[in-house]
Amino acid sequence: MKRPAIVSALICLLLLTACSEPDKPSIALYLAVQRGDLDQLERHLHWGTDINAILPNGQYPLQTAAQNGRIIMVRNLVKHGAEIDRTTTAGDTALDLAILAGRTQVADVLLAAGATLDASALLLKAAANGVTDRDTVRFLIDHGADLEHRNDNGDTPLLVAIRQDNHRLATQLVGQGADVNVRAADGDSALGLATRLNAPELVSLLKRQGARPTSD
Repeated sequence: MKRPAIVSALICLLLLTACSEPDKPSIALYLAVQRGDLDQLERHLHWGTDINAILPNGQYPLQTAAQNGRIIMVRNLVKHGAEIDRTTTAGDTALDLAILAGRTQVADVLLAAGATLDASALLLKAAANGVTDRDTVRFLIDHGADLEHRNDNGDTPLLVAIRQDNHRLATQLVGQGADVNVRAADGDSALGLATRLNAPELVSLLKRQGARPTSD
């Protein structure tokens, strides 16, 4: 091949390569993840932005994407090396944040990618956070959450829900088989606790399910 032809071929190849490259990102990775901007994320991934660097909100990109329910973004971040079980300062992983936010489809993606789940501990955390989302509770139970698992204060998820007067969550837990006669660390029963806290809806719920007072 003559030299001019070789030069022309190289120029064409360079032009094709340049055309195939995405532009450099025009917004910060934090904004791209918050907004769910896939185009900007692809630019960051192509140009080597550190996707395991902490964001201004104190989370990592994968965690924010998971919490916001960005399924495609989560897949892309995992594919490009996002650390799946990295935790926030509060100890939450991307999977934890997705589940607590009711993003169970994202949670499925993360589990399939090898994320670690402690369903029993997370159910207690969900109760402590006042979660009422039915899908969240069902997801955790389906993945092995123990309804009678206790926190450091000796409370089960049902007792935590009662302390917060969270009737919706208590109803779901009882419906899934939580023990209505469970006792707190001080010996108080679920019914006794609800009565003492003046939570009439919870008292009615527990009585309908056969709960006994503390004195029994």
